[in-house]
Amino acid sequence: MISPKVAIFVDGANVDIASKTARIGINYVLLKIFLAKARPIAIANYYNSKAKDVAERAFYAQVENADFQLVCGPRKTENRSQKEIDVQIAVDMVSEAYDNSFGVAVLVSGDGDLAPAVRKLVSMKKEVEVASFDDPKRREFSWSLKTAATRTIDLTANILKIKL
Repeated sequence: MISPKVAIFVDGANVDIASKTARIGINYVLLKIFLAKARPIAIANYYNSKAKDVAERAFYAQVENADFQLVCGPRKTENRSQKEIDVQIAVDMVSEAYDNSFGVAVLVSGDGDLAPAVRKLVSMKKEVEVASFDDPKRREFSWSLKTAATRTIDLTANILKIKL
């Protein structure tokens, strides 16, 4: 039996804030291997705002070296949230599903704003795995996102498989 192609969509800001709070560095090569689970990868995108300094540019280079396509939106400022990036993730997920680029979408985010896109993919008969850190005290993993997904992956419980 041929495994379905996987599309990985990483909400960089969501994941990176959670990992920094936990003081854990993520190895994006290991993250990609862990999420793919030996299935062929059709798409691996990492979404975040444009780099603001040398350290961020170096980090983004590491993400690209892990074979993620870097998709940058406008920089986050006091007056501008990252909603444009969330919308870009949702648009890419749905448009790639319509193009039948994958059978399984893996969304790495705990952001409930992405739940409507996940529900749309499920209605299109796509499997959707949502991976996020799951610290109940911090509420990093939205209930609406958890319940919309076909399957959830707790990155907190699997941290040894993906950390630097």
